[in-house]
Amino acid sequence: MTDMPLRNDNARRAGSILLLTGAATAFSFVFACATPFAALATVAALTMERRDAVVTILLAFAVNQAVGFGFLDYPQDASTIAWGAGIGVAALASLFAAAHGGRLAARGGLVATWIGAFATAFLAWQLALYAAGLMIGTGMGGFRAEIVFWVFQLNAVALVALIAVHYLGRRAGLVPSVNRAAG
Repeated sequence: MTDMPLRNDNARRAGSILLLTGAATAFSFVFACATPFAALATVAALTMERRDAVVTILLAFAVNQAVGFGFLDYPQDASTIAWGAGIGVAALASLFAAAHGGRLAARGGLVATWIGAFATAFLAWQLALYAAGLMIGTGMGGFRAEIVFWVFQLNAVALVALIAVHYLGRRAGLVPSVNRAAG
């Protein structure tokens, strides 16, 4: 009888991973390479154990690439593949930055934790993508102020949507009730 809650917890942890990955998949179909990984990283960092958050980001990245190459006809050339790798690295950087930013801002309360996590996640996301662009050498037109601002807005809206998805998943018993942002 004692291992029943563990199985339920494991099922809920898997549910949390699949719920956020499913939401990221929907974003991938709508926004392609502008999938809001900073928002996803923020929610994963603040609501999941580190290992589960890493799995979520890696799974969401893999699905994003499968959608891009399998359904959205991404070109299959060296530059596109290199950008895919850059996106994966940037997504992980965003996750670790969100966790760190959330810890730094935690003294300010729950709202400050979320804002600090999101701000550092977005900054890390953009810096890592910028560095990837420099390394790949494909031009930096995507980093004009109006585009970065649009990506920021997309991520901010996605953050609210992902928080809502996570909250509804918790209410439905699909994800663990532990909230890392609270503690």
